[in-house]
Amino acid sequence: MTDNTTDDTIAVVEIGGTSVKVGFADRGIPVEFARTYPTAQLRQGAPVTGLADAVTAACRDAGFKPARVVATVPGFIDRDFDTVLHTANIPELNGIRLGTELASRLGVPVRLERDVVLQLLGESVAGAVKRQKEVLAVYLGTGIGAAYLGKDGIFRGGGWALEIGHMPIYRPDESEPPNRVETYASGATLAELATDYDIPVADLFSATGQPPSLREWLDEIVWQQAVTIATAAALFSPQTILIGGGIVDMKSYPRQTLKQRIAESLPHSLLVQPLDIRWAALGWQAAIHGAVLLGAV
Repeated sequence: MTDNTTDDTIAVVEIGGTSVKVGFADRGIPVEFARTYPTAQLRQGAPVTGLADAVTAACRDAGFKPARVVATVPGFIDRDFDTVLHTANIPELNGIRLGTELASRLGVPVRLERDVVLQLLGESVAGAVKRQKEVLAVYLGTGIGAAYLGKDGIFRGGGWALEIGHMPIYRPDESEPPNRVETYASGATLAELATDYDIPVADLFSATGQPPSLREWLDEIVWQQAVTIATAAALFSPQTILIGGGIVDMKSYPRQTLKQRIAESLPHSLLVQPLDIRWAALGWQAAIHGAVLLGAV
């Protein structure tokens, strides 16, 4: 194994509900290398050990010994960027000082960060919103997350601002408590539809001969996504809206319909100027660029 250790080498770890992805930046430049491991190895009694094993294996394969690690968590993290407050898909991590414990096993500093923050920072450095400020980013994937980049940097609020997938939805026709946006508009919802209609999830929007009931469900999902984005825009009044995530990258996903419905749902004051909606362009590499920028500020 080649020892490519430098003070500027960063390992970026994206912890998802189904997989853990590990990539690198060397001397500030993202590396065309990534390894993916099943999240299941974090659910087997020792989640930090399982995660450390994945990072170590990726470093060995890449020939890097990183000087630091930036890791994302699919859930809520504390303002100390160290503690996992809650992640529904990986409850084994709840309450763990993941940054501290992972750093102890890897022997280098570890910082936790929200995945959407890294994606937005990366796109602002080298992607669809390069050199832009006052950007609202919304990513539609297994869950729904957002971040806001203002003139003074990322908006944090009291800690985990803009976890919009967890915004409650009031349904007055039901006696049950309000549900969450993610219940109706996320990738998890699409996965349930794929099972119900026996269609591969990747083909939901492009499948021929869709039954009317499926078309109605998909239409409702796109409406909910549009209203969710417009709600966040009404709160932050961004100059630019950046949209990304696995859902909008699906084959035949109706991007133009989403844009139109966002416009229809926005306050009129936000439509005085042409609506600037852009699509994320860098994919996984955005997180790498974002981690580099995070370490520079």
